[in-house]
Amino acid sequence: MSERSITLREAQDRLRGLQVKYKFSSDDFRNKPECRSQVTGEDEFDWESFLVHSEVLREQEEELQGQYLAVVVPGESADTSKAVLDLVA
Repeated sequence: MSERSITLREAQDRLRGLQVKYKFSSDDFRNKPECRSQVTGEDEFDWESFLVHSEVLREQEEELQGQYLAVVVPGESADTSKAVLDLVA
């Protein structure tokens, strides 16, 4: 099996596709056994993988943005950087 890197947008798009296919949210997938039991084995693996992947990519994106803001706007606090990220998103 070959490795392929995907972007945050690609991971989110794949998650949306699974949500549409099964007609429930990722939160339902994670927290409701009755929903999770409706998902096929391969889709269950993909769903878990894309959830973890998107979380890691989102954290890295926030960290990188914070580092960028620290250089561009010296003295900015992490809270202020988070607020700016929320406004930009």
